[in-house]
Amino acid sequence: MQVRHDTSLLEKAIEQVLLRASIPALQAQAEALERTNKAVAIRRIASGAAIALVAIGLGLGIKFALDRNLTFAGREPQIHAEVRPDPTPQPPSPSLRPENISAPRPDQPPSQPEIVTTNFTKFANRQVDLLGRKWTVSAGHHFDNEADPSWKHAWCYTMTEVNGVEVKVELANRVTPAAKPIAPTANLATMQHAGLDINDALNLASQCPWDDKEFSVVDLQVPPSAKGPKPLPPVSQPQLPAPTVLQTQPQQEFVAADEFDIPGGDYRVEKEVPLELCTSLCRSEAQCRAYTYNKTARWCFLKDRVGEAQRFVGAFSGMKKTAPTAGVTSGEWR
Repeated sequence: MQVRHDTSLLEKAIEQVLLRASIPALQAQAEALERTNKAVAIRRIASGAAIALVAIGLGLGIKFALDRNLTFAGREPQIHAEVRPDPTPQPPSPSLRPENISAPRPDQPPSQPEIVTTNFTKFANRQVDLLGRKWTVSAGHHFDNEADPSWKHAWCYTMTEVNGVEVKVELANRVTPAAKPIAPTANLATMQHAGLDINDALNLASQCPWDDKEFSVVDLQVPPSAKGPKPLPPVSQPQLPAPTVLQTQPQQEFVAADEFDIPGGDYRVEKEVPLELCTSLCRSEAQCRAYTYNKTARWCFLKDRVGEAQRFVGAFSGMKKTAPTAGVTSGEWR
């Protein structure tokens, strides 16, 4: 007799035993997979960090290279435009003399200059009080390279605002450290536009903050274009012909003398005019007391006061007879 047994329960039991036996293996596989994933993540983070460090290194290298190139490019010597004196010759003026230039007041010591160095050019600034205004006087000194013990050339200038426009007035120029300043280097029209005459410009030039030494007004070398014709040596009693009386209207006469100048008192200058027009202008203006005419330059200097006449070759001066004199008599004109 055959007996059929139900083995399904036995099979399930065996399956449960096998499943329980495989649990440690599955846990080991899961832990291994987890460790593998962590290792991959760590490698990716390390690779990203390495790439970032390489990028930062490349960026710093490029920046240093650019800074080095810019530094060397900035060391190229730059010749400042101010070192060039004005090449345009200026007409001489008989009314402007070095002996009439007033020196700076001793009770006003110069302020200490403010020094700034750019590349191989050193600038120094100083504040100066003149004509009731504050002027900034700047001096530049050019060095060929950073190892130069001394500058090669220097210049000095000032800036002022006229009707909302900056006007640059070149005051002085030194071609070598051993040379005295040549001043003023601006033309007369520029100085007048800035409200300065030659005396004022020379006073500012004497305050230039040079790197090595200070110069007074008498130390400055005035160019011939600013001084006008060289005067003859002074004489104690100049012998001249009797003064010529110019009379074109009965109500107004002039006492005139050839080869004489009346220093000071200039309130207006007319350029490129004939002597007759100069006389007529002084006659027609109540402010005019006298005039001096530069025959070489054909410049007319109208004056509101009369000073002591001085011998000056190339000048022609006239004085209204009705004008009050300051130490000048008709006898001194003869």
